[in-house]
Amino acid sequence: MRTQLKKISKIILVFLLFLFIFSCSSKTKRPDVSNISVDIKIHRFDLDLFRLKQNPDLGAFKEKYSDFLSLYSNKVIGLGNTNSSDYMDYLNKFLYDSIMTAVSEQVAKSFPNLDGVQNELDESFKLLKYYFPKKSIPQIYTQISGFNQSIVVAPNLIGISLDKYLGAECEFYKYLRTPMYARKNMIPKRIGQDIILAYALTEFPFQPTKDDLISNMIYQGKVRFFVQHLMPDKSEANVMKYSDEDLAWCKENESLMWGYIIEQKHLFSTDYRTIIKYINDGPFTPGMPQESPSRTGIWIGWQIVKKFMNKHPEYTLRDLMAENDYEKILRESSFQP
Repeated sequence: MRTQLKKISKIILVFLLFLFIFSCSSKTKRPDVSNISVDIKIHRFDLDLFRLKQNPDLGAFKEKYSDFLSLYSNKVIGLGNTNSSDYMDYLNKFLYDSIMTAVSEQVAKSFPNLDGVQNELDESFKLLKYYFPKKSIPQIYTQISGFNQSIVVAPNLIGISLDKYLGAECEFYKYLRTPMYARKNMIPKRIGQDIILAYALTEFPFQPTKDDLISNMIYQGKVRFFVQHLMPDKSEANVMKYSDEDLAWCKENESLMWGYIIEQKHLFSTDYRTIIKYINDGPFTPGMPQESPSRTGIWIGWQIVKKFMNKHPEYTLRDLMAENDYEKILRESSFQP
C-alpha cells in the first residue's frame, strides 16, 4: 500500500512539473527593452490652468502651452479662438465657475503626482519603439474637461481628462447620474491604458474595404491585441475593461454569442445601429442576456485576431496593424468557437 502511494505521488509530481514547464513555455516572451530609452513627459496643464486665477499671465501660459491650448480651448471646453480679445473673459468664467473650482481642487487632491502613470507609459512606449522603431512618442497633457470627453488627440499629442478618473464612487458622477457601467472604469488605473488605446485608434485608423459588423469587430480586436502587446502585464479582462466574471461569461458563452450573430444575419450588416450594439459600452450587449457584458463584439474580434496570428507566425505586430483586409483575417483564422 505504501509503495503504491509512493508511485502515485511520483506520478502526480511529474504531472505537476510537466504543467509548470508547459505553462512557462506557453507564455508570450516579453521583449527586452532595457536598451531602449524614451522621453515621456506628462505636462500638468490642468494645474497650471487653474493657477491663472492667482497669476493671470495669459501670455506666458500661451507660450508654455502653445502646442496644446488651442486644441483644448476649441475641442474640449468650447471657448474658441485663444487670440480673441475677449478670450480671457470667457476663460475666467470657466475657471471661476463654482463647480469647476470644486472639480479642480478634487483633481489636485486625487492626483498630486502621476508617477505611476509615468512609469506605466515609460514601459509601454519602450515597447512601442521596439515594435515600431519609426513611430514618434506623443506629448501627454493632463486637462480638466468639465466631464466632457476623456481623451483628445492631435498629431504627436494626447490630452487626458483627469476629472474623468476620480473613482466609481465620486460624488460628481453621482450628481451627473453617470451610469454605474461607465463609472466602474472611471478610475485612476485606467489612465495609462486609455492613453495607449487612444494612441492605437489614432495611429491605426479604421480603413476597411467594407464597413460592416465583422470588420468593426476585428479592427477593434486588433487594437486590443496591440494594447496588450504594449501593456503585457495587463490581463485579458483588464484590457477589455471587464471584471473577471464578465470575462468568464464570454469564455463560457463564446459559441452561443457567435451563433446568435450568425443566426441574426448581423455578421456582414452595414447598419450602424446593429454595429454599435456589439461595439459600444453599456450595461450589457443588447439582444443577449443581461448577464452579458457590453462590447462582446470586440472580445470576439480579439479572439479571431489571436487565432489568425497563431496560424500566421510570420506576421509581426506591425504587419497585423497594417492589415485592413478583415475578411481575410476572418477566413484565415478558421474561427469556430
